[in-house]
Amino acid sequence: MFRKFFILFAVALMLTLPAGALRAAECAGGEAPLEIVNKSGGNITGLSISQTGMERWSANRLTEPLAAGASVSCDIGRDSILGLSDIKLTMSDGREIVWRRLPILEIFSITADKDLKPRYERIKLGS
Repeated sequence: MFRKFFILFAVALMLTLPAGALRAAECAGGEAPLEIVNKSGGNITGLSISQTGMERWSANRLTEPLAAGASVSCDIGRDSILGLSDIKLTMSDGREIVWRRLPILEIFSITADKDLKPRYERIKLGS
């Protein structure tokens, strides 16, 4: 009886969540996802990460294009990141924008502004 109640409660809860919350949960994976907020005015089709100075880009961390005005949380593989990182955004018009020397282990949300500059706050865990 308790199990049926729990299942009904979980289904009801999922139906009341906004669509964006479900999408973020699906993309998150791993530990401590990075939220990307797109205020650039264009669609972001790719997000890749490289250790600063290495120019070895990860696979695209977005599972689908990120529309203007939307946000998504994605697994960036924090467990394999050492120090500063570069992030490359690919826009739907083909442009590639690279944000250099980001302290990515201390960032949990980045906003791509209208000039495609990164806006974020650093959060030092454990301090």
